[in-house]
Amino acid sequence: MKRNLWLCCIIALMCGTFAMSCSKEASKTETSASEPRTVIAAHTGNERTTYQVGMEAFKREVERLSEGRFKVDIYPSTLGGDKELMESLQIGTVDFAEVNTSVLASIVPELGIFDLPYLFISREHAYEVFDGEVGDTLLGKVRDKAGITPIAYWENGFRCFTNNVRPITKPEDLKALKMRSMQSNIHLTAYRLWGADPTPMSISEMVTAMQQGVIQGHDNNIDTVVANSMWEYQKYFTESWHFYGSKVLAFSNQFWNSLSDEDKVVFTQAVETARDVERAECASRYGVSLETLSKNGMQITHKDEVLTEAFVESVQPVWDSYVKQYGDALIQKINALK
Repeated sequence: MKRNLWLCCIIALMCGTFAMSCSKEASKTETSASEPRTVIAAHTGNERTTYQVGMEAFKREVERLSEGRFKVDIYPSTLGGDKELMESLQIGTVDFAEVNTSVLASIVPELGIFDLPYLFISREHAYEVFDGEVGDTLLGKVRDKAGITPIAYWENGFRCFTNNVRPITKPEDLKALKMRSMQSNIHLTAYRLWGADPTPMSISEMVTAMQQGVIQGHDNNIDTVVANSMWEYQKYFTESWHFYGSKVLAFSNQFWNSLSDEDKVVFTQAVETARDVERAECASRYGVSLETLSKNGMQITHKDEVLTEAFVESVQPVWDSYVKQYGDALIQKINALK
């Protein structure tokens, strides 16, 4: 009897040890499974831009909606310009990024419609276009041709001239100025029609080129002008609003295709929230940015001082060329929303 009791105790002790060991291994597996998956998110602006504000909103929403299963690491202005980020999305070294529509137009030429000068009359007009049928149609073409997964657009803003030679109020004032341009055929053609000498280059090269005198000016949204303290090497700012810039928010196909359907909903919601936050930030900063430029010594030519009609008339050949190549169906839809 005593021998049987002794055997039972040994068996019980062995079972307890085995159970404890299994519990420890299960705990290790659970801890490993709960470690968040890192998402690499990049943009072309520095940490003072509206892009950073938008990316921070994206990060917050992803981490909140996924309940910590994903962690977003943001890389501002460190992984290259728009072209480099587009290529990084295509090969999967970046998971999420913004890419200028002007750069994507090299793959999806129809996107060049958004480069047409004086296409939009207000940011609200632009939002209706980008978030509606026209925007969705062109995102579909990006999805089919560019090898990335686009979700939405956020704002780059109305582009304004800066230079260190003279104020710009009419097309003739751009004559012979060495201006940095986006890598867009439409932008380059418009500059040539204005008599300027345009050089396409990425924003990562632009600031150094300005400081060294390789170029005399450029155009950009006002937030980028302020974020890069351009009053240090540019004297004149013109509120010309000649182009409207937008960014496509996209994932790499490798990342997107690895997600469950539920997580795709999470990331789509996070992108849409980031889009709305970034756009609101653009609108709220504009007036303050004008004051900042003035306080730091830039000479500002305001919108009502610009001969807009003369600029519009001078770039009519750009419109004619686009219509000849792609028709005017999308243009009519955009104009109908004015």
